[in-house]
Amino acid sequence: MDSIKLCNAIRMEFEGIFENKIPLDAFPIKIQDMILALSRQENYSIEYMMASLLVAVSTAIGNAVNIRIRGGWISNSALYMILVGRPGMGKTPPLDFAFRPIRKHDAKAIKQFKLEMEQYNNLVESNKGKKEGTTPLPNKPVLRRTIISDFTPEALMRALDDNQRGVVVYVDEIMGMFNAVNQYSRGQLIEQLLTAFSGKPLDISRCSMLIPIHIEYPFINIVGTMQTTRMHELIEKGYKENGLLDRIIFVYPSSQEIADWQSDVDSSFDKYSTMWESIIDKVISLPFVENEDDKNTQTVLDFSSEAKAYFTNWRNNAIRTINQIQDDGLVDSRVIKVPMITARLALVLQIFRWACGEVHKDFVDIDSTKSAIALSEYFESCYSDIQKYMLRESIEPQKKELLDCLPKQFTTSDAIQAGREVGLSERSVMYSLVSLATNKIIKKVKRGEYEKLQ
Repeated sequence: MDSIKLCNAIRMEFEGIFENKIPLDAFPIKIQDMILALSRQENYSIEYMMASLLVAVSTAIGNAVNIRIRGGWISNSALYMILVGRPGMGKTPPLDFAFRPIRKHDAKAIKQFKLEMEQYNNLVESNKGKKEGTTPLPNKPVLRRTIISDFTPEALMRALDDNQRGVVVYVDEIMGMFNAVNQYSRGQLIEQLLTAFSGKPLDISRCSMLIPIHIEYPFINIVGTMQTTRMHELIEKGYKENGLLDRIIFVYPSSQEIADWQSDVDSSFDKYSTMWESIIDKVISLPFVENEDDKNTQTVLDFSSEAKAYFTNWRNNAIRTINQIQDDGLVDSRVIKVPMITARLALVLQIFRWACGEVHKDFVDIDSTKSAIALSEYFESCYSDIQKYMLRESIEPQKKELLDCLPKQFTTSDAIQAGREVGLSERSVMYSLVSLATNKIIKKVKRGEYEKLQ
């Protein structure tokens, strides 16, 4: 069977999946075929694979190319992404595949750094005891690595300062990183991640630092995995209130079944590994120049006129929906961040398609924009699907008792009566209803009437 027939056969096998909600056609043709083949041959989840490739391309782009979202609003392509699923779902293998070429680049950088440090140390040693100025020393070598996995917050900022093209925080079981945040920095890392995501400069001063760190254009990607049963910890740590949750793309496959291994499949893993490495190498080859005055030179892509009109109309429709909400407590702050994340996805897709030889990299076209919107809507549907894991378990005990005493549909008076039974005052019940509605545990149907969502 030739490659075209094989790809068509695989597509027919997965046809039911694409009728659901997975926007595989957002990707370049050769990448669609690779995702389908590796899904069948290696048991890679299609959805985890799609997301892993996106964040890997974003990492390879780094600060080399930005997008003009509107006027003076320019953004890099940074993404915060978490792959969510039950144990054994195969969250890590697609990530490892996607980032393997970047790890190779890091390995070369480390090898070169060790060689340069050895030469530098030899020069320092040979200069000892000599008069000053006889043999000027070169600048001390700097390690510019991209993937950061085991770190303290200060070490992360130093790594970013050394590699201002950008870094990726790659952590399997990412809750371990979040649990360690306060241990090292009393929450300062989260503030730095929020700042970096917004594209604002980072300034870090510590007693242990001889020279403070200033990063004018921070680029930090975050990618990791998480089990569904731990999602509520993100709420409990206050990441909804401080806005971090709104910036994270969650990937949650439509099916949580673990697929059988196929016994009659010929593996094309090496072929696709080689192809993927060449694509990432092409993206990494995009020039990034740091000037002597520490101002980075970045290429900025605009939307085409057609893409700009389409994107603006899509964004405005979403904002109009928010503007119709009268109660501030019912406004979902996540919706405000979606357009920025979607613009970043459009940039990633444009560069991705260029690296695959499909299009130019002169501007972001209508196809990349439409595909980014399809992916964004898919990711938001994933977020909706996993909210029950985040929210239900994070409800305070008394609020949970209150909900347990109420039917699927209930009124304000029903809630007040149930509140008395669990020891809540009328005011506490009213505050609880607003909080539960904001967190999408319940829905306000109309004045005085509610419905449980979780």
